[in-house]
Amino acid sequence: MPSIIHVGDPVADHKCWEKPEAMTEARPLIQVNASCPRLDVAAETAAAMALASLVFKKVDSTYSSTLLMHAKQLFSFANKNRGSYSENIPEVQTYYNSTGYGDEFLWAASWLYHATGDDSYLEFVTGQDGEDYAQWGSPTWFSWDNKLAGTQVLRKDKERSTNLGLNKN
Repeated sequence: MPSIIHVGDPVADHKCWEKPEAMTEARPLIQVNASCPRLDVAAETAAAMALASLVFKKVDSTYSSTLLMHAKQLFSFANKNRGSYSENIPEVQTYYNSTGYGDEFLWAASWLYHATGDDSYLEFVTGQDGEDYAQWGSPTWFSWDNKLAGTQVLRKDKERSTNLGLNKN
């Protein structure tokens, strides 16, 4: 299940101020695959697809189902092929150095739980992986590099909905 995650050379790209489609320089491709894992990228994409599946659920159920299917596949791939984008691709560290992949992993599991109602995703967030990757309590920010505050909000929102009988997957 290879997936292209990066097009271009980070150093050359940050020196260029033209539209990507107008660039004539070489545009190398970087992939996510089993031999070169990037869990954070795969999990972040899985989270986005799970969320998008909720957005499209009522207006295009076929597309919503496709998004959710691929979100589950990406999450499974990420779980089996752990590794960080910036650790595995040294040339991006100056521009996209991630402090870890655990937050994206929990973020993806949280959105997959919201989209599917499958308790295995909630167990992922609240079980050993949650203990390993989260600092539950009072996260101080939400950013491209730290999704723990968002994961905590999603977790609490789901608990509140369950307690009020509002769950509608």
